[in-house]
Amino acid sequence: MLPRAFAIGGVVGVAVLGAGWPYLHGAPALAVVNVLISGGLATAGTALMASPPTRRAGAPLLAAGVAWVATWAMSWNHTLLPLLGIAGNCSFYVLFGVGLLGYPHGRLSSLADRVVVALAGLAFGPLMAVSVLTSRPEWNGYGPDVWWPGWFADLPTFQTISDVYQVVNPLLACGFAIGLVRRVRALRGPERAAASLVLGAVAVAGIGVALVAPPIDVDDLDGVMRGIEAQSVVLALLPVALGIAAARRALGVATAADRVLRLADPATIVSVRDALRTVLNDPTVELRFWLPDLRCYVDVDGRPAALGGPVDIGGVVDIGGPVDAGSAADAGRTAEAGRAPEPASGARWTREVLTRDGAPLAVVTGDPALGQHRAFTDAALRAGRLALENAQLQVAVRAQLVETHAAHLRVAGASAAQRRRMAHDLGDGMQRRLTDLARVASRAPDADPAETRLLLRHLHEGLLAANQEVRDLSRGLRAADAVPGGPTS
Repeated sequence: MLPRAFAIGGVVGVAVLGAGWPYLHGAPALAVVNVLISGGLATAGTALMASPPTRRAGAPLLAAGVAWVATWAMSWNHTLLPLLGIAGNCSFYVLFGVGLLGYPHGRLSSLADRVVVALAGLAFGPLMAVSVLTSRPEWNGYGPDVWWPGWFADLPTFQTISDVYQVVNPLLACGFAIGLVRRVRALRGPERAAASLVLGAVAVAGIGVALVAPPIDVDDLDGVMRGIEAQSVVLALLPVALGIAAARRALGVATAADRVLRLADPATIVSVRDALRTVLNDPTVELRFWLPDLRCYVDVDGRPAALGGPVDIGGVVDIGGPVDAGSAADAGRTAEAGRAPEPASGARWTREVLTRDGAPLAVVTGDPALGQHRAFTDAALRAGRLALENAQLQVAVRAQLVETHAAHLRVAGASAAQRRRMAHDLGDGMQRRLTDLARVASRAPDADPAETRLLLRHLHEGLLAANQEVRDLSRGLRAADAVPGGPTS
């Protein structure tokens, strides 16, 4: 996709030379700057459109690059070309604002962003149309023979609109800059390191353009083109920032493996998890290891753990070979293999990691923003192959300790239950028996000799039975104490 993006960017960059030839042919440095602006935006927009998560953000940037080409059509000062240039210049700022404020998903995330875009649309749409309808071409710096729909020409009205723009433009630029700062703070995952530079440069450029933009009521075409030239110089920050951001993004992917290996040495459960958190720039990354002996996933402490409801499973990573989501998934998609379940609606990105043989190894979860950086996450997880396998062995030991402790707790619970049952029997049965014997003994003083002998026989038999019951309970308690892990008195 990159060759196609560069090809489209090259075409758009060359087109700006044709659109602005009357002015740019005598200013080669300015021509190069504008080629970089329009071509860089078109290249970046096309590259973003290649990925579904960023497609909606790429389309406005590509359109903004084309709109900047149209802006330079005003340099011809003939027929409809000045109007085309004005429309192109207005469209450029609206499209550019929508693309950057919506980065990376292409959606305006807050009411404030939507308000700024709506106000920009009004300022560069209906208000600009009114300025054209209430003016003559020469009031805007163009020749009197160009086609111009100045059907309601009124100089005081036009000058008032020009004064309004001198206030509106800086306010919109400041609102745009604040929105970009908020966008940088909201970015998560690896993109934050690269995108913050671009969005920061754009915020500076937006304020700069607003400050250098001349009034719309100028005397001649040279005044108009000097205004566009000043905007071009400020906007030259964009291709530089885009290039640096692209280089940082590529460097991040290239060095992800080395950073994971370095940070996870020596490979322990915690060091592997912390290395992935650092490299992926996501402090919420968690690991779940598959233990074949226990037939379940466990967390880093060895406790059985549910995977939750991932938003984007993103395929599986076969860290022993090339990434192939389809074949890797087919290699182990059986119930007995203990593979991760299909994704459900939730709020976590999930990536399942396989061993060289296609067996389940671990599941890595994190912020949903990680789903947009497949190359980056794959590189990081591949590098952690040995570390993850070592961590799996360590967590298996922890899981055995957890299971042993749980078994001891179960035995202790059973012994405690047996003691409670014996105490209940002793309290209930023995008390009832002694009560009966006391009632028999209470009849002895009033009985005749024959009956007294019978009562004494009952007392003797009852005491023998009670003695036997006490012995049985004592043996049961000693047996409970003899059980490993059982309670001791």
